[in-house]
Amino acid sequence: MQKNADCSGTFVRLPQWPKGSPLPNLIRVMKLTVILLTVAFLNVQATGFSQNVTLSGKNLPLKKVFNAIEEQTGFMVFYNQDVLANARPVSVSVKEMSLTSFLNVVLADLPVSYIIEGKTIYLSQQKIVTQAPSQLPPGEISGTVRSTSGELLAGVSIKLKRSNTGTITSQKGTFKLSDVAEGDVVLVSIVGYMPVEIVVHSTGESFTAAVVNRFQATSLKVVKGEIAIIMTPVVSNLSEVIVNKGYYTESQRLSTGSVSSIDSKIIEKQPVTNVLQALQGRVPGLSIVQSNGFPGTAFNVQVRGVNSMLRTSTPLYIVDGVPFLSEAINAQTGTEVTGSNGSTSPLNSISPADIERIEVLKDGDATAIYGSRGANGVILITTKKGKPGKTRFDLNVNTGVSHIPKTVPELNTKEYLELRKLGFKNSGTTPNATNAPDLVLWDQNAYTDFQKLLIGNTAKSTDVNASVSGGDLRTNFLISGTYHNETTVYYLDKSYKRGSANFSVNHNSIDQKLGISFSVMYSADNNRLAVEDLTSRAYQTSPNFPLYNPNGSLYWSGSLVQNPIAVMMRTNRNKTSNLNSNLNIRYRPFAGLEFKILGGFGRADMDQAQLIPLASQDRSVATNTSRSIFSYSYTNNYIVEPQVSYVRGIGLGKISALIGGSWQYSKSRQPYYTLASDFISDEFLENIGSAATVTTRSSSADYKFASVFARLNYTYKERYVLNGIFRRDGSSRFGPSNRFGNFGSIGAAWIFTDEPFMAAQQKWLSSGKLRGSYGITGSDNIGNYGYLDTYSSTSYNYNGSPGLFPSRIANSNYKWEQTKKIEIALELGFLKNRIRFTPAYYNNNTGNQLITYTISSQAGFSSYQANMPATVQNSGLELTLSTINIVKKNFTWTSNFNFSMNRNKLKSYPDLKKSSYYTRYVVGDPVSSIYIYKYAGYDSTTGLPKVADLDKSGTISSGLYAKGLGDRYYYGTSYPKYFGGFNNSFTYKHFSLDVMLQFVKQTGRDLLVSNTYPPGYIYNVSKSSLDKYLADGPADKRHVLAGYNSSIGNYFGSDAMMVDASFIRLKSVAFSYDLPAQVAMKMKMNAAKLYIQGQNLFTITSYKGFDPESQGMSLPPLRTLSAGLKISF
Repeated sequence: MQKNADCSGTFVRLPQWPKGSPLPNLIRVMKLTVILLTVAFLNVQATGFSQNVTLSGKNLPLKKVFNAIEEQTGFMVFYNQDVLANARPVSVSVKEMSLTSFLNVVLADLPVSYIIEGKTIYLSQQKIVTQAPSQLPPGEISGTVRSTSGELLAGVSIKLKRSNTGTITSQKGTFKLSDVAEGDVVLVSIVGYMPVEIVVHSTGESFTAAVVNRFQATSLKVVKGEIAIIMTPVVSNLSEVIVNKGYYTESQRLSTGSVSSIDSKIIEKQPVTNVLQALQGRVPGLSIVQSNGFPGTAFNVQVRGVNSMLRTSTPLYIVDGVPFLSEAINAQTGTEVTGSNGSTSPLNSISPADIERIEVLKDGDATAIYGSRGANGVILITTKKGKPGKTRFDLNVNTGVSHIPKTVPELNTKEYLELRKLGFKNSGTTPNATNAPDLVLWDQNAYTDFQKLLIGNTAKSTDVNASVSGGDLRTNFLISGTYHNETTVYYLDKSYKRGSANFSVNHNSIDQKLGISFSVMYSADNNRLAVEDLTSRAYQTSPNFPLYNPNGSLYWSGSLVQNPIAVMMRTNRNKTSNLNSNLNIRYRPFAGLEFKILGGFGRADMDQAQLIPLASQDRSVATNTSRSIFSYSYTNNYIVEPQVSYVRGIGLGKISALIGGSWQYSKSRQPYYTLASDFISDEFLENIGSAATVTTRSSSADYKFASVFARLNYTYKERYVLNGIFRRDGSSRFGPSNRFGNFGSIGAAWIFTDEPFMAAQQKWLSSGKLRGSYGITGSDNIGNYGYLDTYSSTSYNYNGSPGLFPSRIANSNYKWEQTKKIEIALELGFLKNRIRFTPAYYNNNTGNQLITYTISSQAGFSSYQANMPATVQNSGLELTLSTINIVKKNFTWTSNFNFSMNRNKLKSYPDLKKSSYYTRYVVGDPVSSIYIYKYAGYDSTTGLPKVADLDKSGTISSGLYAKGLGDRYYYGTSYPKYFGGFNNSFTYKHFSLDVMLQFVKQTGRDLLVSNTYPPGYIYNVSKSSLDKYLADGPADKRHVLAGYNSSIGNYFGSDAMMVDASFIRLKSVAFSYDLPAQVAMKMKMNAAKLYIQGQNLFTITSYKGFDPESQGMSLPPLRTLSAGLKISF
């Protein structure tokens, strides 16, 4: 099959580094852009495409004729080889003939018909099923259009071939086409489905129609004069799958880079509040770990491993072309107020219901266009936009419940008290009211299941999403709103609420040359949670701890054990709002040339309050006092990106060029961070005027970024592809002499199944592509002003003003980190692409590491930021397998499997021995290495556990054994050895079922480590941890102690505590029923769906703690069940 795909691009020059106010620089950028765009326009216009054809020759093969059309007009000719199988050569001699006239002349006597749609010419065989027996005057035909699954298709183009006039289907999939004459050809098309061409004929009484064979069989029935068209989705043609790479798009078939896509159909089948939850286990190379089970929590996101020794490897997020925050809003200025959910994920402000598609860019070819910010991968988020069609109203309502997936079996009161008594006996101390209130003061028969009380409740959630959309092919719009309300599993009432609104409008001129798109998305949420995660208290609190005194007041036991109910009275409140808007203007003066400019503005606000009432503290402790923290932060982000792209056919090839620029300015402010204490009453915790002590500070940060980028792509015979990218970036985070950096990539692809020598293999090998790339990307993720001296204020005054002291030494010489990425991959399709398999190998090396370098404190500073000549390597293998197992009239079954294995290591570090990191890193080991002691049984004299003296020094030292500095050896890495997912989708008539499994192979630590103290202390303990601890000691249990011992500390830091934390999780299940279209229509609806969804339903693991993903003493990701109704009018 032949198809030439159009690609977009850009052109602009990088302006001089902006100084002072951003407005003059913006004007400068726009002036330069206008000049360059004008020059480019004039240069290109002289050699542009025309819609006339000049050709002369005898017995010319049709393939040669079509190549001439593509070269002279820029139109793409799309056809199956079978179309030309029976077509004889043609003789022609024309000069400057219009394209349509030329096609009519060439195809006049051949069994080939054509359709022109946009810049594409579709060819098909003329095989008419029936002939019209009689003539009728022009009239009207009507009917419905559905997909093979029975879904009514809206926005389908229905056109008369002879006049190019027509209509589109309504939201109910219906259409009426007038002025139809006998013998007319009707063209039916919509993106994502095989185009249909039908011919109208008569039965002598009314008009009917028959399908003209077009690429693949497409069903058509005539019932009572109504034409029922069934369109077949494009499932095997990679040329029809468009890959979004941010600044440009291209077909998957011709793509030279590594890009994974997730669309809204997958996202909407999962009951999640953050879209990152919906991506877990679905994208090869993308590791996502949820910190805890609280709403709004942060996620640890990595694309192909950790590139930096000390800094985060968070990818770059782009929302509708505008860079989005990668960390919490208040973290932009360095001061963050955290609650039980930890840090706040910025993506929590985007409702999953508003997202249309997500692309994950991974290799150098895909990420180099983002230059200095592409080292850690790029995640592109596209929100929903308006589509042509009759005005449509959609409503989606669901409600759900959530619980912790499991509790950890612990000791009951009797077992716990016996253990405590044994601990005091072995410790040689006597229990008293101070060190053992559980044995002396508290009821020896009382029992409270604190896991059930504190975190074992039911969280309830409600989601409502409503939207109105519509318009025509020229102007269309979308307005939507979402509401989310979610409680927690806590004992007291805590909740998370979010509301959002989304608006977009698209407009095109009559000639389709000018296009304008505008979208704006706003969200606001209110998260009221406890100050701390109560999971540890639910696990550790003694089972006979009395929560209340006999008079109903809270019980206090001094500093040894805090009352967990009192802790829940402490509140952390986050109010966040986010505005993201963009304006995109494009102009296409003629075929192949496009000018485009994107302007974007984003604002994020976070208002926080942390309230600690005196009532939540033991008043007998004199130092306890009521206190509050108030913080407000905001970030404004501006971006302007002009671009020019040009595409032209040259002989049997096609060249695509893009050049553009980007200017971004980010302003982060924290007007106040206020700490107030000792309030006159808990009733006034939010009135700082009633506090005895108030301290306030503020902070600010500006970030400027400018770049120029270019792309040049050449495709030859739709078989050989070469792609080159260059980008030069400038960042305000570096000193003047090192502010700019160059980045780029080269990618190539070979579609070897199009070679003549592979023709015999195409019966089983439908498609095959070998691709490879090499790219250099970077990172400026180092914070602002790191190259400058900084000063901090002190509590000491000088002449009535606060004093300052130097807090950081300047270093204007440090430079960009650079990541060199190599990838090679095979993309294979078998049995008409019903089986697709892609293995990919990558090797990424990040050098020039930006780290904190320790210096002597005599210099007045403990450290400074600098580049070290160290290299971190990430290499790995990714496998993707997609299969269409069964496709029947009423039943389909498809599967998707992905597998990722990453190996991380410190490849080199010259002079490591002379650095302060000599005791932390080992060349050849991962930067995330686990160095621990080797458990050596127990001491026969004391009964306490012991660890091995590997270096034979006679003492136990925490230094690294590999360096001869101590006894800790390399055990493994804290990152997964491999991970992936397996999804199966089934449809039967109007029912559908999706089942997703996630798997991770990793190492963890026993829950006992989180207790810090050994069994026998005033903490409860799990039965499994106690059994393990007892098994590692003498039979008389002498190692059960009532207090801390250094031998216990070494034991906790040994391999005895390492466990297998691997798991297979039923990540999500979605079951739905679509109301039959006829029933929905009778109910005055376009469509209706009932569904049930589940998330984190069960986990297969040998890990004995709360959850193998979050591990430790954090609230695990919750098990969620929800049910809902989705209707369309």
